[in-house]
Amino acid sequence: MGKVKQAIQEVQEIVYWYVQGNRDISLPDVQTLLFKKHLMKDNANPYLVDEEVVKNAYNKAIWERDNEEEYELRTHYQREEVLWNYLMLE
Repeated sequence: MGKVKQAIQEVQEIVYWYVQGNRDISLPDVQTLLFKKHLMKDNANPYLVDEEVVKNAYNKAIWERDNEEEYELRTHYQREEVLWNYLMLE
């Protein structure tokens, strides 16, 4: 596995752990935790403060938590169908 992909996967795993452990955690909260607890280590992963990587990891973790299944890339039409089904349930 490439170093960049591995570093991004590490961010996703850390964010997933935070999201699963706290239903009310916000994206800014996750960003603060990543900065304070992980970035200060020697040889820290630079993607821990990459806004886009962290935002994507957060959204993925929230989706997996709320849907109780692993996130997978979906086509535009599949996303619309999932959204429609979700709205119909409310």
